[in-house]
Amino acid sequence: MTLVAPTAEAQLAALRALAAELPLATTEVALVDRALALLGTLLPGRALCVRVLEIRTRDPARTYVRGGAVRESAAGDGVTITEEALARAKLKSAVAASARLRVLPRWDSPFTGMATGFAVPLAAGGELYGVLDIGYPPGADGVVSDEAVVQPLASHLAVALRTVRLQDDALGLRDYQARLLESANALILGIDRSWRITVCNRAMLELTGYARDEVLGRDIRDFITADQRQYLTSAFAAALIGQHHAAVTVVLPTRANGGVRTVWSIAPVGRAGGQGGAIEAVVAIGQDQSKIDALQQQVVRAERLATLGELAAGVVHELNNPLTSITVYAEYLVRKLEAAGTDAADLEKLRRIGGSAQRILRFSRDLVQYARPSGRDLESVDLSSVVRQSVSICDHLVERGGITLTVEVDPELPVIQAVSGQLEQVLINLITNAVHAVESGGRVVVRAQVEGPASVLIEVGDSGPGVPDADREKIFEPFFTTKPVGKGTGLGLPIVRNIIDQHHGEITVSSSDLGGAAFRVILPIV
Repeated sequence: MTLVAPTAEAQLAALRALAAELPLATTEVALVDRALALLGTLLPGRALCVRVLEIRTRDPARTYVRGGAVRESAAGDGVTITEEALARAKLKSAVAASARLRVLPRWDSPFTGMATGFAVPLAAGGELYGVLDIGYPPGADGVVSDEAVVQPLASHLAVALRTVRLQDDALGLRDYQARLLESANALILGIDRSWRITVCNRAMLELTGYARDEVLGRDIRDFITADQRQYLTSAFAAALIGQHHAAVTVVLPTRANGGVRTVWSIAPVGRAGGQGGAIEAVVAIGQDQSKIDALQQQVVRAERLATLGELAAGVVHELNNPLTSITVYAEYLVRKLEAAGTDAADLEKLRRIGGSAQRILRFSRDLVQYARPSGRDLESVDLSSVVRQSVSICDHLVERGGITLTVEVDPELPVIQAVSGQLEQVLINLITNAVHAVESGGRVVVRAQVEGPASVLIEVGDSGPGVPDADREKIFEPFFTTKPVGKGTGLGLPIVRNIIDQHHGEITVSSSDLGGAAFRVILPIV
């Protein structure tokens, strides 16, 4: 079987078609399919195979076939090239090795049922992008003449593959940078030379409450309120002439509450035409100052509480002796007056004196125990004791609120490995939140029980209004609070979750059987 070689006019027409059509293909699939279609028209009766290599990711070669079928082993490490073809393309063997090409002295057919043919490396700019194989059916001739025809066509295809690869890389880099900006835990704004907002990330949109199309394209001077405009626009104007500014404080407008205080660092981006050109854009990176202020207030509050705790420990120490004397003498007088037949009402009053003194003594000891640093080392902890001591510390809150508190502790509750002081902090926080959530006459229940073969459950439920579904994840975020302004910092539950995470446990919130919220803490026994 003799194959007809293409005429010079047909070769020239194919080259022109490749030069005109391949740059229009925007994807690898469209590019290779069009190239194979043109080659198939130019070289009828041949089997054509393009295997596109992926050097950086080392994924298997992507195979495109026309006019034949390829073996399964022809992809991946099965791509081969001859020494002669490699030398003709002026490629070093190291380039072939990095592309996982096997260099052989003869052509290794990727096709089934075809033993003759040749391969041309698709190389551009000293890099390999693939291999083009031409296979002939049994009895066919024309290998030498076809190879001369295919070489310039393969060069066009290699350049087109390189262009598509560079475009994909550029788009991938752009998308990667866009994802970085979008996911950054900071406020990011990009401004062009016309003062138009060109970049606005998710953190900025969430803080202001505006949609992206409401911000992009707006003049930054129109976006900021008139009383705040001078602070930001002067910094942007300075950045447009190459100056940097830090700690620029501006109240940003928000859809929900009028405005939020933010602090910004503003810098110029690039210069058109090199070092002496004009600034192309300005980038501003900011933070929600209200969060920083809240954290600073929390630190101050913690320091004041620590000082108060030291004073309280001294007061408790001074109270211990007289309280102990009161309880001992009260018990003595009860026994003596009982023997003397004193009126029962008077005896009951005396017992109440002793009981009240004992209660003050017990509470003061629990308070000192809670205030004592808990350390960070795990130890064997009697969970039932931790639960009861935490409840005891919260007794005054419960009584003052007129709330019914029920404690249900499994008698088979095992000893667990934990930091007892941190678990007390978790329980006191959850009980306090539950008490604050219910009105006078409401109910709070604290449960501790075995949950499966290797974990325990602590649950604090209440009869309050509950937690809306939309807020059940947000309540564990720092500074988010459902309490009125001035009543909560939004740090209690994030600290609770952090402690539970350190104990390799988990905390969730759901609906309580009392009608309100139920916080469920699962802790491993070991």
